[in-house]
Amino acid sequence: MKLSKRLQAIADLIEKYKQGSILADIGTDHAYLPCYLVSHNIVDFAYACDIAKGPLQASIDTIESYNLIGQVNPLLGGGLMPIVDKKVDMISICGMGGKLTIDILAEHLSYIKDQYLFLQSNIGVDLLREFLNDNSFEIIDEALVKDANHIYEILVVKRGKKQDLTHLDYIFGPILRQHKTDLYKEKWTYQYNIQNKILESLDKNHIKYKEVYDFKTLIEGEIYDCK
Repeated sequence: MKLSKRLQAIADLIEKYKQGSILADIGTDHAYLPCYLVSHNIVDFAYACDIAKGPLQASIDTIESYNLIGQVNPLLGGGLMPIVDKKVDMISICGMGGKLTIDILAEHLSYIKDQYLFLQSNIGVDLLREFLNDNSFEIIDEALVKDANHIYEILVVKRGKKQDLTHLDYIFGPILRQHKTDLYKEKWTYQYNIQNKILESLDKNHIKYKEVYDFKTLIEGEIYDCK
């Protein structure tokens, strides 16, 4: 089974930070990730969870095609609801918006104790980081991956203690901004150019002008530090 670059990067982090042997993939994408992890002996058992019957059926088809019935269990339900009565060592929530990921975690915060979480949100990662810190989730690692011309951020977190994070850490990532790789520079140079174009289209008296200008200035500071 060959994964997309995005899912492969997530799988690699799960292998690196493996804890226990049972994973739940929330909002599973055709069950590709859990099937890969089980078939490569990275985990012994996985739950593939989805809120809608159509996507869940696609997951069942994948599970059957790779002869993983009994090793990858499809579950119908929203968020963490399908697994709240089950023992799970690791949880992956990937491919959603940051706000939805926050809602999923907030609904069952008491369930999350010592599990490692692997989170990849397409947008709103800054909001997600702030929520995680406010609720004493420690960011263990962060990674970037480019797939189909989009650069994704992946977080590895666990319940621990509130970290001393700044507003810049929420936006750029406390670990990512320590290393500032070429991919990091590419991501934020692209965003910097977008903010510049927006500014060019706005009158200085526009209600959004200062907000965009301030964000551009923050990015400029990060890019400058990269050089």
